[in-house]
Amino acid sequence: MKQTLTLALLLLLAGSFQLSGQIQLPYILNGAATQRTCNCYILTPDQQTTSGTVWNKNKINLRQSFNYVFDVNLGCKDDNGADGIGFILQTKGTNLGATGQGIGFKGISPSLGVIIDTYQNNDENDPPFDHLAIQMDGVTDHHSSNNLAGPVTALESSNNIEDCQWHLFRIQWDAVRQQMDVSMDNVLRLTLNKDLVNDIFGGDAEVYWGFAGSTGGYSNLQQFCAALRPAFNFDAGQIFCDGTPIQFKDYSSSFGAITHWWWDLGDGTFSAAPQPPAHLYPSAGHYQVKLVIADNSGCISDTLKAPFIVGAYPVANFAPDVLCLGGRMTMSDQTSIAIGTLKKWEWDWGDGTTSNSQNPLAPYATTGARNIRLTVTSEQGCTNAVEKSVLVSQTPTINGNGENVCLGSSTHFEGVNLTPATPINSWHWDTGNQATLTGIQPTYQYPDTGHYLVRLYAVSNDGCPSPEINMPVTVTAVYARAGRDTIVASGQPLQLQAQWGDDRLQYTWSPATGLNNPYIPNPVALLHTDQTYRLTLVSPEGCRDEDQINVKVYKGPEFYVPNAFTPNNDGRNDVFRVIAAGVPQLDFFVVWDRWGQEVFRSSNLTGDWDGTCQGHTAPAGTYVWMVQGVDYTGRRFSRKGTVTLIR
Repeated sequence: MKQTLTLALLLLLAGSFQLSGQIQLPYILNGAATQRTCNCYILTPDQQTTSGTVWNKNKINLRQSFNYVFDVNLGCKDDNGADGIGFILQTKGTNLGATGQGIGFKGISPSLGVIIDTYQNNDENDPPFDHLAIQMDGVTDHHSSNNLAGPVTALESSNNIEDCQWHLFRIQWDAVRQQMDVSMDNVLRLTLNKDLVNDIFGGDAEVYWGFAGSTGGYSNLQQFCAALRPAFNFDAGQIFCDGTPIQFKDYSSSFGAITHWWWDLGDGTFSAAPQPPAHLYPSAGHYQVKLVIADNSGCISDTLKAPFIVGAYPVANFAPDVLCLGGRMTMSDQTSIAIGTLKKWEWDWGDGTTSNSQNPLAPYATTGARNIRLTVTSEQGCTNAVEKSVLVSQTPTINGNGENVCLGSSTHFEGVNLTPATPINSWHWDTGNQATLTGIQPTYQYPDTGHYLVRLYAVSNDGCPSPEINMPVTVTAVYARAGRDTIVASGQPLQLQAQWGDDRLQYTWSPATGLNNPYIPNPVALLHTDQTYRLTLVSPEGCRDEDQINVKVYKGPEFYVPNAFTPNNDGRNDVFRVIAAGVPQLDFFVVWDRWGQEVFRSSNLTGDWDGTCQGHTAPAGTYVWMVQGVDYTGRRFSRKGTVTLIR
């Protein structure tokens, strides 16, 4: 029957238990030891040169078996922490303990200690890892005959137990077999077969038990609890699905006998039974189960809060509806689930074969209809299935081409079906510049020149896409550039140069007068009169362009210099310059005023004086000039004279 009591109310109903303050248990505390909670004790605070012991004041009889379970916490300081704690059996009393590397065990004899040592003392032959050992008579040297078992790592999978975590520490004594088993976190770490009563305690079976801890030059917060750890588990094969009752099984650990259980199942249902009845949750969802336990010492545990999922059933689905031999043969799981996580997929191909992949490759080698069944299971064990008829079809094979064109003309494309038995439903073109086309023979005009990689695929009538093919398309534009108009001396060789480097182009210079070869990009002209040449370029695609260059021929080599100029910005005779016919290299061209002050200098063949000096207008008058250069034969010569600046 569903109960509406809260955990707090259930706790109050346990009237024999004290729910606040500390319960006085049968323990004697010495040194720095303090009681932290009802069942938990601090052996040493995080201080140097400190010791603490907690002894049960009631002796136990070693002729009787026991199974003691504790939680231990060795602190958080790994590199600079110390020293450790030990579970000790002894006959000397309840006021024992010492600081430093002896861990409160050293010197107690007769005794048996299960020691968790977190510091490497070389004089005691300690290993470099946090270790566990069984020793006797207060001797902590591992090379001594009093080292009965170990040392081994305290944790199975780690060298460090100073990890801020609580670990379940179990000491189990079988008096009949005279065997002691020591476990950490439910993993067996040490076993000792020995007659403890006679070999250690001289026939005295009555011993005190307790914990000791110590620090020396290093320190750590070291604690233990008489275990009171709530936990639950489930039967093997239990599923956690909407509509299925859930059976919780108590899996708690306690030093003493567990006397009370308080369950909150997360949906308003409570139970005080050790094992609640199988519970049916109202719907799929995320729940939080809480469990509190109490033992015969009167202590109440912390609340275990465990997230728990009641899963929904998957909605199984898959795609595609058409598989393509030679192409798309991968199945795509499209299952959804409202609550839970998908975990397992089982494909039945209908031909006796199966697969467990989420997105497997279908095994078919021939065309035809196939019945495929997919069964999906979640982590919570919820299962659902779907079955579909899937068509296995042939993948088409295609080819295509696109013509190279001149800029401004449209490119014509054409697709070719190489498998006529597989009809094509649609053609899909990517022009290589983010434009797309459809159809078997589309056209497209590119906005600019370039080399474009066109991609094409086709889709059959059954929906199978072909493999994508690539084809290059070149859009060409020709720009004839014959060069700037120039001057030469009569008989001076002139190197012409078309400013477009492409071996695929056809070059023609006309007329051929004076040219050594009119059909190359860079012919040499030898002229005695003025000449205009026209350059014609033609590409393999038929693209054509023309340009011309004017060549002025002077007698020379010589410098031609005017005797006057008028820098009035009317577009006529505005600058004073030298015409250097047959002189490819100018040393200098200098102008001075009548007082010998330099007003202009240039070594550039195209340099000219605009009638200014240092940014100011030069006055009208007569100026002296001189020019010097090297002609095309290598001869250096100069000329000088005067020029009149007219305003």
